[in-house]
Amino acid sequence: MSYIQKYWNILTNIGTHPDMSYVNLKRIQMVNLIAMLCLLPTLCFFVINTVDQRYLLSTINLSNSICSISVLFLQYDGKHNFAKAMLLVSNFIFFFLGAILFKNGGEYFLLCTLIASMLLYDDRRIHIIFCLATAIAITLLYFYPAIVPVAQRVPKLRLIFNICNALAFIVIAVNFFLQIIYNNTEKIEEQRRKLESINRDKEKIFSIVAHDIKSPFASLEALVLMLRDQILNNNISKEYIQQLYQQIVHQNQALDDFLQWGSSSMRGITSPATLVVIEPLVHDIINLFADQIQAKQLKIEIDIPESTHVLANRDHTIIILRNLISNAIKFSYVAGKISIYCTVDENYTHIHIQDEGIGINPSKSALLFNVIQHKSFGTEDEPGSGLGLVLCKDLIERNKGVVDIQSIPHKGSIFTVGLPTYPTVDNPTKITAHTCY
Repeated sequence: MSYIQKYWNILTNIGTHPDMSYVNLKRIQMVNLIAMLCLLPTLCFFVINTVDQRYLLSTINLSNSICSISVLFLQYDGKHNFAKAMLLVSNFIFFFLGAILFKNGGEYFLLCTLIASMLLYDDRRIHIIFCLATAIAITLLYFYPAIVPVAQRVPKLRLIFNICNALAFIVIAVNFFLQIIYNNTEKIEEQRRKLESINRDKEKIFSIVAHDIKSPFASLEALVLMLRDQILNNNISKEYIQQLYQQIVHQNQALDDFLQWGSSSMRGITSPATLVVIEPLVHDIINLFADQIQAKQLKIEIDIPESTHVLANRDHTIIILRNLISNAIKFSYVAGKISIYCTVDENYTHIHIQDEGIGINPSKSALLFNVIQHKSFGTEDEPGSGLGLVLCKDLIERNKGVVDIQSIPHKGSIFTVGLPTYPTVDNPTKITAHTCY
């Protein structure tokens, strides 16, 4: 059965190529399908009518078979319009001759030809031509008697068989293009959802640019002007320079997150997931925030084995951890503690980032990863972009991961990121490699 299906697919796709539009592809497949459906019965009836000494009808059957084979060859050569026209015109002529000469029910196949012309052509003039030709042919069939003697006419059983075949073809043809319509509808709906998602992202981007990128840069401009005045007056404050530096660092991070999120939203660009060792990444990120950690006198505890690794995109993992650690630092009280540790279950390696900061109200924590937040400030008025957690959730989902938050107001929060565990010899089949979008 698999061999039959294989060769059937080869025959129905004669003359097709990947660059074709979806509708043209389906129309070429339909022409091939009609040609093959006509070929086998006409060959059988050629043999039967030859045995029954209906030589004229067997000649018509053979001619119809030859035309069907020619259509397939034309399709193979890429002459699709010629093949389509030859299929419809030759079938119309041969079905009409069979009906008017032998009263074999060929008029029902004329209706099939009319329906096929409407499905295969967009030009309404062609529809009208085939409609008029079919009406004239059926009129002639009903007003003119059969030309051949009664003894040469096909038996009633053959007539019923032809009628049933014609009805079956109508059902197949209509359902074939109904399926195309349904598939196109599904694709249109999918594209509509993607466009809505893109529009939402654009709204977020403009909101971020307007409120969280432009305003801090305006503040930086004012700070730089004040610094210039201090330089001119020889009254430079180290605390003021440190404040300016922190503003630049935080704004640079927000801009980097913004750009990374925008590039990650380009669904056409994919990046493979690889083995990512967590422990050195965490230490690098902690070093990045060394000044803020020292300024707030925070104690950082890292309990991550050196062998801990995940299956994810490295750049995405860095952005996720950097945002979560930055939040933990920002919302921690002075002289507080931040703990970073790992747990592993059957499918995921969970990275926990726990702080002893201001915490989050449960009603608000449910929205943190889904809605861009208003610009927030930490316990020492550190600025935030409001974008970080939405970006994190997006990147975590692209890496087939999970995220969770547990928080108690004024006591602290635990942010947990679960990323797929990298397959090992002991556990080779639990997680399969994937592509991060």
